[in-house]
Amino acid sequence: MHPFECRRLLPTDLKPLNSLSDYTAQGGGLAYKRALSMSPADVIAQIKKANLRGRGGAGFPTAIKWGGVRNEPCPTKYVACNFSEGEPGTYKDRYNILKNPYHLFEGMAIAIYAIGAKEAYVGIKKKYKPQVHRLFSARKEMEEAGVVPKGSIKIHLGPDEYLFGEEKGLIESIDGRYPMPRNIPPFIQGINFQPNSPNPTCVNNVESFCQAVYILRKGADDFKSVGSEDTPGTVMCTVCGDVKRPGVYEVPAGKVTLKQLLYEIAGGPADKFPFKAVFSGVASGVVTPERFDTPLDFGSLKKAGGGLGSAGFIVYDDSACMVQAALKFSNFLAKSSCGQCVPCNRGTAQITEYLKKIEFGQGSQDDVEAIFEISGRCTNQTRCFLPTQESILIPSIIKTFSAEFKRHLEGNKDSQERDLVLPKLHEYNEDTCSFTYDDPAKFPLD
Repeated sequence: MHPFECRRLLPTDLKPLNSLSDYTAQGGGLAYKRALSMSPADVIAQIKKANLRGRGGAGFPTAIKWGGVRNEPCPTKYVACNFSEGEPGTYKDRYNILKNPYHLFEGMAIAIYAIGAKEAYVGIKKKYKPQVHRLFSARKEMEEAGVVPKGSIKIHLGPDEYLFGEEKGLIESIDGRYPMPRNIPPFIQGINFQPNSPNPTCVNNVESFCQAVYILRKGADDFKSVGSEDTPGTVMCTVCGDVKRPGVYEVPAGKVTLKQLLYEIAGGPADKFPFKAVFSGVASGVVTPERFDTPLDFGSLKKAGGGLGSAGFIVYDDSACMVQAALKFSNFLAKSSCGQCVPCNRGTAQITEYLKKIEFGQGSQDDVEAIFEISGRCTNQTRCFLPTQESILIPSIIKTFSAEFKRHLEGNKDSQERDLVLPKLHEYNEDTCSFTYDDPAKFPLD
């Protein structure tokens, strides 16, 4: 383990916990027992004291989510775990569950108790077969041993769609429909809602539930003993792309910089070329080397023009074309759109077409200006964040690498430009420190 790492959720030796006895030998089950000895309000108070921020995107305070759903007057409430993990560059939840599926169920059982929920659902893509197998096996062990209440946590196998990971789309899928995001958020209108029973639902991702287990087992003060004031605790980071050691690394939030993650932990550039750009998924702006000294927490990365998000870092070196990267990302978002909102249905597709023209030598400055104009039309009245992602990400790339875009417009594109792969991560090989990628045919540049 590198000195900058801090393994709290991951096993210290990275050996998988292959049985419930492996888990209980390390204190598994104690957090749920402790929660049951407290009032639900006191459980939420511990989460609040720890200042746990959700590890799936915006870093929303977990205690506010839990308390908000608990305080809803509707007697029927639910808990849902977002295990879609469809964001490019992200693999941490799948890696986590291959190592230890037990703490997810313990965390969800704690949430059920604290919120007063009827039951809970894990929404995971059916294609994640190794993780699905681990979940079913671990749940069976835990229920038979009485570690979690029998029948309290369902496993929902969902489609390989990006919007399955959008919380309103997730709820639609659990309800048996295609994951088309609703207008109304799940904490107001949740699972199996009826006109007279809105069934508010609390949605968190895998890592958030696992962090809650640590808090209830060790206490809020211990949890806050690492990390920053902005983001206490650890954060699990995926690093992929042009680095020597791609992988998943758990580090103290805010106490390790992006530079230390890339150079010290992930080994630095994979080839002779220096780093050029880093993207945290496809929901925030690009971060360039002069800002690599930024600490890895929500507030610091936001100030640097990027974002922590789900801490999936896509790394490109100087041999990568940023026009092509912008096109790959935009095409992914356009192909992932459900088409319900005009800024997304038309906007992302239009931006992708303009980027195609620029990449393939047919673009003009008018096309660049059109991209900025379309991006400026995105409002907060859309059903999900996807068009906003496009409006943040693509202008950020164009502004940061304006000289590169200018060369393309002038017909000076590098004839030796390498073909970039959309970093939709499929599996990870620990022996070779390498990822495999999803089939690019799912997102053709047609």
